[in-house]
Amino acid sequence: MSKVCVLSGGLDSTVATMVASMKDKEIYTLTFDYGQRAVLREINSAKKISSILGAKHNVIKLEFLKEFGESALINRDKSVPKLKEEDLNNFEKTIETMKSVWVPGRNMVLFSIASSFAESIGADEIYAGLNKEEGSTFPDNTLNFVNRFNSLLEYGTLRDIKLKTPLYDLHKPEIVKYGKELEDKLGINILKYSYSCYHDNGEDFLHCGTCESCIRRKRAFIESNIEDPTEYIE
Repeated sequence: MSKVCVLSGGLDSTVATMVASMKDKEIYTLTFDYGQRAVLREINSAKKISSILGAKHNVIKLEFLKEFGESALINRDKSVPKLKEEDLNNFEKTIETMKSVWVPGRNMVLFSIASSFAESIGADEIYAGLNKEEGSTFPDNTLNFVNRFNSLLEYGTLRDIKLKTPLYDLHKPEIVKYGKELEDKLGINILKYSYSCYHDNGEDFLHCGTCESCIRRKRAFIESNIEDPTEYIE
């Protein structure tokens, strides 16, 4: 039975999509355009990843989301915070950064639409890259969120559809290691095409190197002792 993957093009959603591709040959990927700064790079990254995995890629526009809240991801008048690696160990700092890029209800909206899409094509599972590291600051990345969303799906769909989060108990270095293992099993190079940056830096796969997402990506490759294929501006 086919699988639906919410694929932003980021490291986590890329690895989650790789997991899904190991379980089913028919994969549908969904990338959402909600007015985020990096939307073009995210779409191009997700398109490339989907092509490598033989998945059917879809872009869904959610322009109304950019009208909600004051997230620096969608409001160009706001500045995306720059971090250093040591800042990742400062809980108050990361909470502050999380709030600055928080898009109200984003994951609830994205996963609800993904479940509707899944039901319409007869898919039984939705894959997402939620993980333990981001769950430490983002409440919609936690296992509690996943469990409660799955309870909602029992009443919100007519099929037995589940949200699957194969990375929920992993931190970023473990995700990198897992991704490399899957690359070796599938005989592909795909992590280098993932896009984690909050910014559009003018060309595909080029990362700023200073936003929180980039800093976490850098640290993950260093701590996993796996060569980082990413090009950073800084």
